[in-house]
Amino acid sequence: MTSLPGSSNISANSSQLAAAISQADFSTHTATVIGYGGMGRQFVKALRTLRVGHVRVCSRPSAELTELDEQHGITRLPGDFEQLRIKPVNGELAIIALPIKSLVPAARHLMALGYRKILIEKPVSLWSSEIEELAVEAGSCQVDTACGYNRVAYPSFHEARARAEEQGGITSCTYSFTEFVKKLDPNRYSPDEMRRWGIANSLHVMSLAHGLIGLPGQWNGYRTGAAVSWHPSGSRFVGAGISSLQIPYSYHADWGSAGRWFVEIHTRVSSYRLCPLEKLFQRTDPMSDWEEVPLTTLAADVKTGFVEQVAAMLDSKIRAIMPLISLQTTLDLTRYGEQLFGYSVDSSDRGSSS
Repeated sequence: MTSLPGSSNISANSSQLAAAISQADFSTHTATVIGYGGMGRQFVKALRTLRVGHVRVCSRPSAELTELDEQHGITRLPGDFEQLRIKPVNGELAIIALPIKSLVPAARHLMALGYRKILIEKPVSLWSSEIEELAVEAGSCQVDTACGYNRVAYPSFHEARARAEEQGGITSCTYSFTEFVKKLDPNRYSPDEMRRWGIANSLHVMSLAHGLIGLPGQWNGYRTGAAVSWHPSGSRFVGAGISSLQIPYSYHADWGSAGRWFVEIHTRVSSYRLCPLEKLFQRTDPMSDWEEVPLTTLAADVKTGFVEQVAAMLDSKIRAIMPLISLQTTLDLTRYGEQLFGYSVDSSDRGSSS
């Protein structure tokens, strides 16, 4: 699938999506999760919530991994992904939840083992050139791959999309990706992640916004500021353009100020605001207050969107109403990020600790 979710002709609101997932039977499926850190644990929870028949977890031995010892239907595979030698069963899903630097090598290893359905944690790579190479390799092997931008699986996303379609479509959009830089600890991340933080983190907002309105088409942007020493390409970003679906949009971010992530879309009837992105607010009059829209969600103990995106990878009928972001679209979004943030497109500029 090369399109963004917003370009799909089939949509479902949060209740319809939750019902479709709840009614599906995943008991005959098998999945392998590579990595059992913070994201890996959420993916395992999602698979357990869906009652997937057999789950394998490949990860370095750790105290966290031992908590799976007594869980029925889970097989532990201690060790790095390079040590994995088990061939997949027919249709088995592989989920890669590793640090960014290991995502592409792990995907290549799994493809070589015969996996043909792979969900790769975001952003796949910090460089578009690496994503392009992987997309070509996956295509030649006919591997069904998707990037785990879970914001396009949020109930808020699907409720907003369905309501906008009922009202004749989105007429305009604006979004902000201001980062809480004062709360970031650069020591937790590699120098490359910090230098390319827009791709490592800010693309989460853009994936949701452009999932609703289509990929960026013609656009112009400006960047300035040096408020952040570890991000030399700038800290203030403003711009505007027309999406591939001919929807005008604008963006703004001031990493040295007190803004936050949000996406606003407008129709001829209503305006919708996702802030925080997990919630949806609506107003039908410019003088009225924002009113929260009730959402139907699944598994409150699992990170939002994880159950939904895993279900879509496992079930084609769910995927039809909730398409995920393909490697090609991930490539397009990453190229957009490189241009917007002023990053090099050549991965040879990576730091020694990437």
